[in-house]
Amino acid sequence: MAVPWAWGAALALLLTLTLLVTPGGGVECFVCSYSPRGNSSRLDGCTKANFTEEKIETRDCPLGCESVAAYDRNDELLSYHRNCATSDTIMTNTCETYTNIILKREVCSCDWAYCNTASGAAPLSAARPSAVFTSLLVLGGALRARALV
Repeated sequence: MAVPWAWGAALALLLTLTLLVTPGGGVECFVCSYSPRGNSSRLDGCTKANFTEEKIETRDCPLGCESVAAYDRNDELLSYHRNCATSDTIMTNTCETYTNIILKREVCSCDWAYCNTASGAAPLSAARPSAVFTSLLVLGGALRARALV
């Protein structure tokens, strides 16, 4: 029969390894587009106001996700899309606004699964450091319990 500390140590090691391993295929991202003036995407299911996760296609994206809103000089929406990040995307895990004479672009980039959603869900990657710390505490407790046996 295995001693209790061994189970704790094995559990902590397994938890740590699980949290540190990132799948090689990338992350799942929502993919949709909307343009109020476009002929092919007049039904809005993509913008923040009308986004429904269950109705939107997803795709495996190697670099992460993005959502981009473009507005004209009168602050009217020109287009909105959610997609895979490209090599040109600056991965900030936040939203940035870029303005020039012609238009304003709000670009949100992120690198965790389904992060280009309309909700403000916390990224799994932000939870990883605390989870790793917790698993190390469990491991330390298991080793301390072994020393007492």
